[in-house]
Amino acid sequence: MNKLVIVESPSKSRTIEKYLGSGYKVTASMGHIMDLATSGKFGLGVDVENNFKPSYEPIKGKKTFINDLKKLSKNYDVIYLATDPDREGEAISWHLKEALNINDDKYYRVTFHEVTKDKIKEAFDNPGKINFDLVKSQETRRILDRIIGFRLSKLMQAKTSGVSAGRVQSVAVKLIVDREREILAFIPEEYWTITSIFKDFEAKLFKYKKDDLTIPNEEEADKIISKLSSDYKVESVEKKTRKRSAKLPFTTSSLQQESSNKLNFAAKRTMKIAQTLYEGVNLKNERVGLITYMRSDSTRLSDSFIEEANSYILKTYGDTYKGYVKKEKAKENVQDAHEGIRPTSIYRTPESVKEYLTDEEFKLYELIYYRTLASLMADAKIDGTTIIFDNNDYKFKLTGQVLIFDGYLKVYSKYETSEDKILPDIKEGEVYQNIDIEKVQHFTEPPARYTEAKLIKELEELGIGRPSTYATIISTIQDRKYVVIEKKNFKPTEIGFEVTDMLQEGFSEIINVKYTANMETDLDKIADGKEDNIKFLTEFWNKFEALVEKGFKDLPKKEAEKTGEICPDCGSDLVKRKSKYGFFTACSNYPNCKYIKKENTDTDNFQSETIGKCPICKKGDIVTKKTRTGKIFYGCTNYPKCKAATWDLPTLNLCPKCKSLLVNKEGTIKCSNIKCDYQE
Repeated sequence: MNKLVIVESPSKSRTIEKYLGSGYKVTASMGHIMDLATSGKFGLGVDVENNFKPSYEPIKGKKTFINDLKKLSKNYDVIYLATDPDREGEAISWHLKEALNINDDKYYRVTFHEVTKDKIKEAFDNPGKINFDLVKSQETRRILDRIIGFRLSKLMQAKTSGVSAGRVQSVAVKLIVDREREILAFIPEEYWTITSIFKDFEAKLFKYKKDDLTIPNEEEADKIISKLSSDYKVESVEKKTRKRSAKLPFTTSSLQQESSNKLNFAAKRTMKIAQTLYEGVNLKNERVGLITYMRSDSTRLSDSFIEEANSYILKTYGDTYKGYVKKEKAKENVQDAHEGIRPTSIYRTPESVKEYLTDEEFKLYELIYYRTLASLMADAKIDGTTIIFDNNDYKFKLTGQVLIFDGYLKVYSKYETSEDKILPDIKEGEVYQNIDIEKVQHFTEPPARYTEAKLIKELEELGIGRPSTYATIISTIQDRKYVVIEKKNFKPTEIGFEVTDMLQEGFSEIINVKYTANMETDLDKIADGKEDNIKFLTEFWNKFEALVEKGFKDLPKKEAEKTGEICPDCGSDLVKRKSKYGFFTACSNYPNCKYIKKENTDTDNFQSETIGKCPICKKGDIVTKKTRTGKIFYGCTNYPKCKAATWDLPTLNLCPKCKSLLVNKEGTIKCSNIKCDYQE
């Protein structure tokens, strides 16, 4: 019996085909193949008056690919839809079934969370069918994002300098804007600290008698110092052994945060590297996925992996390092469908696979590996000492600590240190003389701006969006020029302020933390079959569209910015206007005067260069072209009949995987299609 397996990515298809052997053909869908059309009312691709019936069409450039896949599928008796094990993957499987006209009795749905031989065979021995509750949830999310995105974006383009708005992206920008306003409104307050310096240590003033002490100015600091003698009596010495536990295995969110903090990787970069580690890497004698599925809200580990890891810890580090399985406190909006992100085998140490990985892949794998291993190891033990000195009822504190058992830090100290601070042997009742006293002026600091890691943490804690979407959200708000990064911190732009204020003026009921988080809860209920998606969409639409219509009618339109120039045709002011191509200068007297200033981008003097015959249409030539903003790209002279185009130098050959142009990018021949990972 001939069997066809369809996965999402080419690299995963190569790995799985090796495991399944003869009788199976494995191919890739290259991610989503269908999306909502842009037809119908407001171009939503959704019939809002007919139970929100969606209209789907092939994603741009995939029509031929779908036809080829359809022809291929007819040659096979059984088709396994093995897309990713989440809502998006379930929707892709459904779209494949519909687009390829696969009968119910001819297909199986297969899911797995790690690309290893045993797990792949286990998954194919226990196939199922498409979970339509998951499909409904994904479809509802997509419809929500389309409605909010299209309608609010249109409104923002009409009323502000912004170009888009969205269900989650606008809330993310609002968080950044709100924080910036806190910073701008912040008034620093002066305070002073007093430190007594001894021969072998320093102690800080923190209390007067039993009351916490705040020193507001230098005058008060001097007054306190004048009351101090040179004798400091040891009032108490408290020694306490405390335990320090390892953190739990990674979720998508915590991986993005830790990767940002420890490796300086952006969320988008982290997810791209993790995808490669999951889909499969060529080792010496095998191709194998090194980590489990990288989109997970769970920190749970399988019993079989725990058993394997415990055995490894005992054999490698000894019985005293064997720990326990740590449990996470219950959280809302957590899909515990799969495990936390972990290595597929604890015996594939980072050092043993290093030669087969790029530097970035190694760093991320090492972080994931040791985080998982540390989570199952014993607690570290630290001896802490707190000494209180008394000087005329003013209390000074000295603290120190010594690591007495490293525990999980045996493997995780690279990412989480414990610095020893050894104190002299100080006994209660002893009197010490200081050699100096220091007063230092300070000012309270405003709340810190969000780093990428802190923004991801905030979004997750507030229940906004899904961790798997955070990388895209962060890229989008930067691409839209709503925020910029300064010294690794997000700072809103004027457009970011403007769009946020306009949205809050007209849509504060919807573009807010609580409403967006509640939406995620409702989507989870739909996925679990506990809520009707049509009822949910209807209630949302009735509320939302009324606000949009009111916004178009009532919200003020931003006045066009004057350039200080005069229109040569009618003498009116010239102003900056916006189109989908960016800003341009035109007459303020439009439509009576249609003057547009010609911008100097040197396009007129541009000399096009012919690269060679177009390998896609075989009629036109691939030539150098220039955008309106003066950027060079390569395209076909047979445009618009042939839409071959790329920013990188084409080789005039086609990708064997997806038939897009192959390009030479920094010495590497690779596919110009960003959804295809082919390279030579």
